[in-house]
Amino acid sequence: MRIANKDGFRFGESAYLIGHEFGLICVSYGNNEQEALDNAVDSGYMDSERMADADYKEYDANGWHDSFIYAGNANEPFWSNYLWIKPASERKKEVA
Repeated sequence: MRIANKDGFRFGESAYLIGHEFGLICVSYGNNEQEALDNAVDSGYMDSERMADADYKEYDANGWHDSFIYAGNANEPFWSNYLWIKPASERKKEVA
């Protein structure tokens, strides 16, 4: 399992599960969902969802802003079509 924020958990932060259509990408901590996404991006765990420059230019030019988000310290575009995030407290225990 990949865990962002390897520097540790800070008081007041919550754990968030971040994934896409193929399952869990990572667990990330933050004060809110956006901060958890930013931490996951900055840790390099969201690279599979980063938009190519050509895709970003096309989607931005056509006004298709509901298909991507900006995340991370660099404020880069990432696909959001299949992206999901939820508090880790909402996870379901799976029986093997």
